[in-house]
Amino acid sequence: MNIAERKAALLARVRDYGGPLNELPVLAQFLAQTMHESGGLRYVREIWGPTKAQKGYEGRADLGNVKPGDGKRFMGRDVLQITGRANYRALTAWVRKTFGKGPDFEANPELLESPEWLGIAAIWYFLTRKGLIDYARAGNIEMVTRRVNGGLNGYQDRLRWYDDCALKLLGFGTVRDFQKSAGLVVDGISGPKTRAALHEALSHVRKTPETVTRPAPHVNATPAKRPAQSAKPAAPPSPAKTGSGALAALLGGALVLIGAKIDALTAWASGWAHWAASFFN
Repeated sequence: MNIAERKAALLARVRDYGGPLNELPVLAQFLAQTMHESGGLRYVREIWGPTKAQKGYEGRADLGNVKPGDGKRFMGRDVLQITGRANYRALTAWVRKTFGKGPDFEANPELLESPEWLGIAAIWYFLTRKGLIDYARAGNIEMVTRRVNGGLNGYQDRLRWYDDCALKLLGFGTVRDFQKSAGLVVDGISGPKTRAALHEALSHVRKTPETVTRPAPHVNATPAKRPAQSAKPAAPPSPAKTGSGALAALLGGALVLIGAKIDALTAWASGWAHWAASFFN
């Protein structure tokens, strides 16, 4: 997959399975962390040296790496670079509980590099780490980073990605454009005040579409059979029985209901399309 395809796949995964990740303040934090960890979606597997830090994965009980070779075998994968046998095992359990079935990522860790499972580990991590969603909702980039990274490695780059993602989700091209719109000092520098304003603006934007229940990404569901059509369609109410006034009221009410549903569907689709499309530019 190229980067554009990975963006599309990641956004689709969040839409379908992300739940609270679809809240724009949370989404901006999620995207910032995943974009940093994956090098702008260039990598879905940790670049292996091994470095001194990577050699340290071996034998780490807190990661569940208890067998020889576990350090490399369970290297960071997916766009958030989850690491360690214990995390691969926990991800397997979550996927099977969530979707009813799924592969064994502990036995087949390379599956997290496949397009079919892109973003699933990142979504699992954000949804299951205590306090992470709350920190994201509060706009606390530092604590989100600590929960994801264990420290503040690459913090400035994560801030840069947050600015980029937040601006695009809000439909702004530059920091200056946003600052001018928000009534801030227009200096083009995204500092604490500008980021606080970005978070506030994201918090007041209508939520993206709610998560819908879908099958697990790897399942090729058999299309449901259409019910057999009746040989004779149901006859409409007879004007003689309902009366012209009642019939008019009935039809008018139906048209209002249909129109309302169409308007709601249009708003749902346009809202999703707006921020999703802006993320690609």
